Amino acid sequence: MSDITRVLVVCDLIAPGGGPAGYTWNLRQALTALAPPDLDVRFSGIVTERRNRATGERPARRARRRTSPRAALGRLRHRVGVALKGGIPDPLRDEITAADLVILQGYQDARRARLARGSGAAVWYMPHSPTVAADEYAAMHPHEHGIRSALTRRRMLRVERELFRAADAVVFPTPNAATAYVEAFGEILAGTTVHHLLSGVPEPRSAPGEQEAVAPAAEDPGILFVGRYLADKGYDLFLAAAEALHAENPALRFSTLGAGPSRRPSPAVRDLGWRDDPVPVIAAARMLVVPNRVAYFDLLPLEAAALGRGLVFTAVGGGIDQHRLLPDSVLCAPGDVVGGIRRALARREEDPHWGAGNVPAYERTFTAEAMADRWIAQVRAWRDEARSATRTALWVVPVAEIGGVARHVLDATRAGIPGWTVAVLCPDGPLAARLREQGTAVITGAFGPAAGAVASGRTLRAAVRLARPAVVHSHLAFADIVVAGTPLPRGVRRVTTEHGIAGDDVVYHHSSIQARIMAVVHRVRLRRFDAAIAVAEATRAAMRAKWHARGPIAVIPNGVEIPASAAPRRQGGAPRILALSRLAPEKRIDALIDAFAALQAEQPEATLTVAGEGPLRAELEAQAARLGVAVAFPGFVDPEAAMAEADVIAQLSVWENCSYTLLDAVAHGLGVVASAAGGNGEIVGTERLVDPDDVPAVAAALLDAPRVPYDRLNSTDEMTTAVAQVYRGVAGVGRSAGTAQKLTTSTGKGESPC
Repeated sequence: MSDITRVLVVCDLIAPGGGPAGYTWNLRQALTALAPPDLDVRFSGIVTERRNRATGERPARRARRRTSPRAALGRLRHRVGVALKGGIPDPLRDEITAADLVILQGYQDARRARLARGSGAAVWYMPHSPTVAADEYAAMHPHEHGIRSALTRRRMLRVERELFRAADAVVFPTPNAATAYVEAFGEILAGTTVHHLLSGVPEPRSAPGEQEAVAPAAEDPGILFVGRYLADKGYDLFLAAAEALHAENPALRFSTLGAGPSRRPSPAVRDLGWRDDPVPVIAAARMLVVPNRVAYFDLLPLEAAALGRGLVFTAVGGGIDQHRLLPDSVLCAPGDVVGGIRRALARREEDPHWGAGNVPAYERTFTAEAMADRWIAQVRAWRDEARSATRTALWVVPVAEIGGVARHVLDATRAGIPGWTVAVLCPDGPLAARLREQGTAVITGAFGPAAGAVASGRTLRAAVRLARPAVVHSHLAFADIVVAGTPLPRGVRRVTTEHGIAGDDVVYHHSSIQARIMAVVHRVRLRRFDAAIAVAEATRAAMRAKWHARGPIAVIPNGVEIPASAAPRRQGGAPRILALSRLAPEKRIDALIDAFAALQAEQPEATLTVAGEGPLRAELEAQAARLGVAVAFPGFVDPEAAMAEADVIAQLSVWENCSYTLLDAVAHGLGVVASAAGGNGEIVGTERLVDPDDVPAVAAALLDAPRVPYDRLNSTDEMTTAVAQVYRGVAGVGRSAGTAQKLTTSTGKGESPC
């Protein structure tokens, strides 16, 4: 995140008045005036200066206009185009994908929230209806019935549920304002961050040129109701209270100002109708009655407070909080509006200036500027927390079984990446089970060669949505290609570690044609990565030679810990030789058996154990029998237990990158005999390497294999610290990526680190 935080506030209509349109209008005006230098706040929506009129009245039917086929086709093309793009117009799509924080004001299409999260932005949702959007719509459209109404309600509930689920935080003015939402979506809100930011309104004044002001003498509104004529707003409660009180005291004046589908005449109440500017009417009233059955946190009472009017609230929703914060107000039950108005009249009788006490409360708490200050502080707090919070790296591994790469993943996640939380995506299996046992976050699913690239891409996208990583770190070719080919949210960085590339094509490929094709694939996919890591200098050299890799490649050797019980093995005498290897041609076990046969002629007590499985097992057993040597083939064994019973580790592979077998052998104090291939010399020193085809030399090395100094090893902590440096570089934290990669090339030990 840069020094300037990009905030986008989305509201379809931005206009004076109530609801999300009026709230956003007020916030926009105040933030424009304050213009905080560290926040780039933009607003998306239709902006109009005409007061928002959402009354629920059924509009008069208009004659159907005849339009040309060309115009109809144009509208159809536009609707189809918007639908195909996810229901989000291109300008809004561009604004959302460019933002760091997207604030959705009021009920909207949930695809906007999903687009924002998919683009790497945080999402805040602020509802504005007194109840959930589906219930608000039903109240505003009482003429809709039947299956159409049921389907609309079902769809709106689903969309708003998706909005709550997609939001990183939900904003309400006060806790009581959220009552209806807690009842409907409490299970989602229980796991979501909730901010409470009090609303505010500009200082009320008539719009320039407004001609709808009330003549004070002729049109004294008296006790006033302002709003939509709906049951939820308590319009009928106000009429009933006015009729009861007017019967007791005909001198009392009652007025309503607004419109709505529940409108009805009353002999005790004068209906002033809709006014684009209600301020003069409110200013002339004796008090404002807010008799809600269901309440959010209305803005009109704040305007009345700013004008010094007394207020009567019903004890529901945000009205409870407004009464608490406005001293010249009365609270009553929805069924006792008559009693509430009586108490307000009594207080006004005692103090003719009753209502004026609300003005200081407005100036202290409810100005638009005060509201904007609260928003600025909350956004800054979120930004500072996001900057200081531990970031997540998602490791993507296409193998389920325990092997060399699985060992790397287990060791790294057990040690931890300093400053980062690591989650692992892999197929379900032994690796996932071991990761869970050690407390690492694991996401399993259809991922890997068996699942296919398409399904693996879908699983990767789902894992990214779940983990929300700053870095996606892939291991092994299949994962590298899927990560390169899968669109990731904006700002998510790709890192790859190369564990297995050989100088000789036949090691990993069946033919030279396949090798050339894969070299092109890797050359292209590397361009999608922000950083590349090699586990050995030999690996980096092979990446350059085979894939023509451009850009820095960090060398971070595999790390290993020296066991507390490690000690140098016995020297001289008949050696106990161990090979931990897959029984495949590239491992050259055949050359090891030949050398062991030559050794056993001089040292009959020498032993050879070849632990592992593979396609050449029967052939190798036949070779040992033909040579007349006793070679143990126990299959898979526990490496720690096997090394405890050995003196020498032999590894004559055609190619190795940074072999954990050799690293463990050095850590356990064993002698090492290794081929002059790949990264082996970086672990044991080039002077200890042998040619597998030189049988006498291999036999001599097996007989007298000195231990390798521990200081050639890279610890697991050193490995993970170097990885953290790369992450900080590519994620824009601390050093630049180039600096991080340069630093990580010197993390090994000895002459040529691995």
